[in-house]
Amino acid sequence: MRPISGSCVSSLGMDELAPLRTGSYAGMWRDLLESAFLHQWQGVKEFWRANALYRLTLNGPMPDRLSLAPEDFQAQRLEDADAMFRGRFRLPGGTVLIKDGALWDAESPNESWAEELHGFGWIRHFALAGGEASSTFVRNAVHDWLKRYAEASGLSWRPHVIARRLAAWSTYTRLVISSNDMLWRSQVLHSMARQARHLARTLHEAPQGEPRLAAAIGLALMGIVLPDGAHRLKLGLDATARELARQILPDGGHVSRNPEALLRILMDLMTLAVALRNQNRPVPDEIQSAIDRMAPMLRFFRHGDGRLAVFNGGGQGTEKSIDAVLARDDAQGRPFGFAPHSGYQRLSAAKTLVLMDTGAPPAPAFSQNAHAGALSFEMSSGPHRIIVNCGTTLLRGPEWREACRQTQGHSTLGLDGVSSAETVSGGVIGRLLGPRLVLKGGVSSRRKEEENGIFIDAGHRGYAASHGLIHERRLFLSSAGDDLRGEDTLVSDPDARAKAQGRVRFSVRFHIHPDVRASMAQDGSVLLRLPGGEGWRFRAAGGTVGLEESIYLGAGDPIRRTEQIVVTGDGLAEPPCVKWAIRQIAPE
Repeated sequence: MRPISGSCVSSLGMDELAPLRTGSYAGMWRDLLESAFLHQWQGVKEFWRANALYRLTLNGPMPDRLSLAPEDFQAQRLEDADAMFRGRFRLPGGTVLIKDGALWDAESPNESWAEELHGFGWIRHFALAGGEASSTFVRNAVHDWLKRYAEASGLSWRPHVIARRLAAWSTYTRLVISSNDMLWRSQVLHSMARQARHLARTLHEAPQGEPRLAAAIGLALMGIVLPDGAHRLKLGLDATARELARQILPDGGHVSRNPEALLRILMDLMTLAVALRNQNRPVPDEIQSAIDRMAPMLRFFRHGDGRLAVFNGGGQGTEKSIDAVLARDDAQGRPFGFAPHSGYQRLSAAKTLVLMDTGAPPAPAFSQNAHAGALSFEMSSGPHRIIVNCGTTLLRGPEWREACRQTQGHSTLGLDGVSSAETVSGGVIGRLLGPRLVLKGGVSSRRKEEENGIFIDAGHRGYAASHGLIHERRLFLSSAGDDLRGEDTLVSDPDARAKAQGRVRFSVRFHIHPDVRASMAQDGSVLLRLPGGEGWRFRAAGGTVGLEESIYLGAGDPIRRTEQIVVTGDGLAEPPCVKWAIRQIAPE
């Protein structure tokens, strides 16, 4: 196999591995002390909000109408509505069987599932199903919710959950209050106004990151939807601008480095922007600027099948949602090749696309869903994915979720079962701060585009503390898009406290999409057959090539069995180096 450029040698200077050193222990103890204080103070606030006196403070002018029904960019699915009709509620976080229509008596498998249930976003599927049966199902669910959760406390009244619920009720008002019963209509509108007042007071209590931004956008939206909302609109727009400044990076990525989180936030922003325009209100510059940056970044992450690459806790997303939100992008910005602030590289030639993670974990406060996938990549040819990362699941509990976050679940190099970043999830820190991912070394990359193709040199120090080693990965994609070559090298880190010694076991993994058929050839290569018959061949030198079982979770919570190519080896007498290539097979 031809090398990318000469033999396996160190290609990055040590000083080049610092620029993306963002996720670290810095600030962890400050966050811990702040969280402990807020946790204690939250109990006091919950006690106050649960009494009748506080409930009286939520009273105010009674709305008699909604100004508009916001647009929803989320995909609707008839099969989901049908499943819920039959009592099968499959929401992010798990699937729960509801017996005898006792929706609010169901035991939630986890907080994610409960928040989704109380957020009412699932009623969008009933809007697609239509009919009186859908309206009756949704109205009964809202009616029971109003009876049980009038007190402004608990999970159902968390700021981001309120924002989701109010957006859903107002968007699908024809399902929720489409009735000649004026008393019912007044009851729903009165509750919406009370919830909006509480949201305005508690906006800052939403968890950092996507939930707080969702709460801010939701408050601004209610300032438009509900009458007499000028104050709420201003509070919401100001908070949205602040959070966008904190969370949306200059290249348009989200601080979590999660492509699907970027999609969700962009859909919320588009909903708000469309609502403002429909009311002949100006869209603030901060919001429009964020949309103009985020839309090209969303295109950056799209594979040829129209859905997103699977990185840092995100899934593929839904093609309909992605198409719908990008159709509203006036700028129609084209995807670029390098996202320096988000830490990703994009190599595109002909119909072949490679997306590579060349960034450090996000700052700890935003890293609760981040993955230890340093230098992992995904590859597709036209509408078919070939090499992928495993993704994540909320269905199988925290053990599965944490396992998916480890380096072994990504198409990159791992050492002795050690991940390139550390998950802090146990004890007091885990309870108060969540399962944060903390960087164990710097990450960097550089790009070179030539007439014959695109070169990427990247490296990270994630194994410096444990092994005294730096992982360097070099990729080359030919200009014809039919030849992807790589080199994975381990070199000693002269600055590491732990010095490289003895033998080290490494595994370079290439997780294969479940739609691709893989088979070992007699010459030790791996044949990859795509749907439709297109063929590719994987070859490697510098280790033992084998096929092992794997799973794919990028398409959602269902677990799909698949395979992975694994190149294994050991040794430190010379820097371990694996050279590999994935080349298209010429049609016969």
